Amino acid sequence: MSITCETCGYDSNPADAEYCEACGAELKSMPPTMIQTNPTISSPEIIPMTPPGPGLEPPSPIPTPPAPTTTPPAISTPLAKTTISPVIPTPPAATTTSPARLVAKQVNAPEAEFPLKAVAVVGVFDPDSGPVDIDLESFAGGDTVSRLHAEIYPEFGQWMVKDLGSLNGVFIKPSGQTRFGARITTPMSLNPGDEVAFGKVQFVFQQQQVMYLE
Repeated sequence: MSITCETCGYDSNPADAEYCEACGAELKSMPPTMIQTNPTISSPEIIPMTPPGPGLEPPSPIPTPPAPTTTPPAISTPLAKTTISPVIPTPPAATTTSPARLVAKQVNAPEAEFPLKAVAVVGVFDPDSGPVDIDLESFAGGDTVSRLHAEIYPEFGQWMVKDLGSLNGVFIKPSGQTRFGARITTPMSLNPGDEVAFGKVQFVFQQQQVMYLE
């Protein structure tokens, strides 16, 4: 095996030379070539099976026993204790409003009182708007009452009053109070004994009490 010089390319240098015979350059020794030998794989020995003799049967395969399975014991859940509450009867809700009335506070008033059974408009008669349910034109202070002054109506068992945009307003003095409150701007409830003023005409609101029998 020869060594090739990397400097001049001379390829006939002996394998044990240290310098190139052509140019004198130092030669690098080549590592020996490693030859990998493939291992010989021997084929497995095949042993021929001897057929069973006459009257002999081939051995049966031995079955593999199944793996034991462990089933966890069932855990019984205690029944929850049920508490039965007694049924308390609920009183019937008031869906109707008991009759009421407006009692005039004026002495010798043209009308001593006005019964209230349904929606009633308070005001004065006008040829254009027609009659109203509670006409206060002939009362003292009737000039302060507008044509369509207020409306009294039942709602969920309670009597309500609202201003219909009157000029002089609607005022309420709750029962037990000494003076009227400010002019109402939203519908207000009326309770027995309350006083209500339409302009300068004043009334006392009275309502029949309804008793519920069990």
